[in-house]
Amino acid sequence: MSYTVLYMFDRASVESFKSSLDAHYNWPSVFPFKFIVPAQQANQVIELLNTDHLESRDSSNGRFVAFTLEKEVQSSDEVVALYETMSHIPGIITL
Repeated sequence: MSYTVLYMFDRASVESFKSSLDAHYNWPSVFPFKFIVPAQQANQVIELLNTDHLESRDSSNGRFVAFTLEKEVQSSDEVVALYETMSHIPGIITL
């Protein structure tokens, strides 16, 4: 599956994203969450996700950190809820 940057600023975008998830996944399912944040926000990601299964990788210049988490979720609503929680971190890019 390809990844696109997810912007959830309006209801239509959220519903379209949920429909796409429901078409490609059978719930419950393991979903790959990916985030990129400025290095100074890395601790916020770690605190919010609070799991030992979080993988991180620093960018070559050290200015950003990429995080990957494969998590079992029960529905597309749970995926959207996690992305919305993470969207409060300044400078975060969700993939």
